[in-house]
Amino acid sequence: MIPIRHAPDATKNDLLTHNPTDRGVSNCEWLKHTGTLDRVQERGGILLLGGTSMAHFRIRVAQSHIRSDLLPSFWSLAGVLLDDQKFASVPLDICGDISAVAQNNGVSECSLADYDNPERFPNIAVLHFTSDSQPINTNIEQIKRQHSIIDIPSLILHWLSYVWATGQSGNPLLGGHGLPSAAFIETVYGIAGIELTPGLSSVASCPEAIWLTAKWWKKFYEETAGTGVSRQAKAIVPAGNFAIRQPAAFVVQDEIVF
Repeated sequence: MIPIRHAPDATKNDLLTHNPTDRGVSNCEWLKHTGTLDRVQERGGILLLGGTSMAHFRIRVAQSHIRSDLLPSFWSLAGVLLDDQKFASVPLDICGDISAVAQNNGVSECSLADYDNPERFPNIAVLHFTSDSQPINTNIEQIKRQHSIIDIPSLILHWLSYVWATGQSGNPLLGGHGLPSAAFIETVYGIAGIELTPGLSSVASCPEAIWLTAKWWKKFYEETAGTGVSRQAKAIVPAGNFAIRQPAAFVVQDEIVF
C-alpha cells in the first residue's frame, strides 16, 4: 500500500506560478511564453503532462490513492527536458522497434511536438529542483545503459497490464510499482543527490508524488538545499510554472459509441 504523503507544513510553495492559458494555446507556445525554453540546456527541468486518452485517464485515477482528497491526479507522464525540442521519459505508448525497450532500459527521447496538442495534453508543468542540468543528463545516459540501477521494463509490464485491464491486474502503485516515467526521474535525480519525494521509494514514485512535493514541501528543501555530501548537483527550493486546463480527469475521444 502506497502511503498518503502529508506535507510537513500547510503553506503552498509560492515559487510555483500558475500560468493558465486559453485552450487554443499549444504546449510548445506555453513553454516559450513562460520562458522555460530560454535556459533549458542550462537548467533542464522536470516536465509533467496530464493527458486525456483512456490510458492517461487510468494513470491519473490510479494516483488518487496518494491524494488526501482521493481525486485523480492532474498528471499522467513525467520527463526531463533536454533542450527546446525534446525530453527524456518512459512513455507507455511504445512506438518503433520494441527491442529498443531492452536496449535503452525503457528510456526514450520524446519530441515536444508530439505532446503539443492542448486537447490531448491540457495539463503541463515544468519544475526545477536544481539549476544545473549537466549531472542530470549524465545520469540519464547511465540509467539507459545499466538495468542494475533500476529495471524500468519490469515497471512498464506492470503498468501496461493495468492500463489494458488484462487478467487480474490491479493498481500497480498499491503493489509498490511506480509509474515508469516518474521512477526513472526519481532515480536520475537521486543519483545526483537530490531527493524528489522524501520518504517514498524511488521505484514507487509517480507524477502526483513529485507534484505534491514541489507544492507542499518547500520548508524541507529550504532546510536541506545545499547540504549533504556526495551531491552531483546542487538542490534548490522547487520552482517552476504550471497550467491546469483539465482539473477533473475525463477521457476525450473523437467518437464515443453508446
